[in-house]
Amino acid sequence: MQRTGFSVYIIADMEGLSGVVRNQTEMRPVARGGSEEHERFREILTREVNAVIAGARAAGATQFIVNDGHGGTLFRNILPEQLDPDAILIRGYPKPIVMSTGMNPMVDALMIVGAHANAGTAGVIAHSFAFDSFTVNGTVLNETGIAAFIGGEMGVPMVLASGDDVLTAETQAMLGPLEVVTVKRVVSRAAAITIPPARVYPMLRDAAARAVRRTRAGEFKPLTFQKPYRVRFCLRASFTRDDWVRTTVSRLSGVQDGGAPGCFLYVTDSAEAVGNLLNEVEWTVLKP
Repeated sequence: MQRTGFSVYIIADMEGLSGVVRNQTEMRPVARGGSEEHERFREILTREVNAVIAGARAAGATQFIVNDGHGGTLFRNILPEQLDPDAILIRGYPKPIVMSTGMNPMVDALMIVGAHANAGTAGVIAHSFAFDSFTVNGTVLNETGIAAFIGGEMGVPMVLASGDDVLTAETQAMLGPLEVVTVKRVVSRAAAITIPPARVYPMLRDAAARAVRRTRAGEFKPLTFQKPYRVRFCLRASFTRDDWVRTTVSRLSGVQDGGAPGCFLYVTDSAEAVGNLLNEVEWTVLKP
């Protein structure tokens, strides 16, 4: 990374893309039980990321790190040949800290596109990694919030999030008035009123430009919590019923019993350590 200029770290998920409504077909390739439709949404994802880069660049950003953050293809969704050539792309799995690989204090702003709402909500394909719940010091965090927590310890604020209306509302409630782009309005967990991608791209460009300008003006604060961090998480019900998953997670270093079946406690002074724990849990459940 360059030590000068303005660096933007972009997490690229997929469930929150314009038009996406069904996990089983649109979020996975044929090789992993999905369908050929996934290829179309890979292109939409790449274009949404490019739109964010274009907007951030117009406002003065000079470096762009893109982390392919959707696990349906083991984090290989963005089309490298179509990605903005100024971007650094992180893809594949396993990789440390999953969505925050390579995050460091030289990054100036954190953004996420294609994000989805938290587990247990009404959002389209709503979930949170392998968990039904995840809290830090009692505060509920979605996947965007977890990334903001890890970046926040390094002084990096989350400044933009895009997805459905449930995601954008809950993320602003968690993180404050960051820039958001609502690309669809939820009808059910598998249906939405969507905005066409051709309209979403300029919305993302404009929001990214505003986010960079607001960051440079000092309007955003990193998400921080008092140490030690008491992280409590409960595995998804489907994983809780899997003895191998439950037992493996219980044996991870530092993990304690969380007081309920499939629930665990982890206490640490390091947000990065939390990210690495997430990676170990993801590795356990994905079993690539």
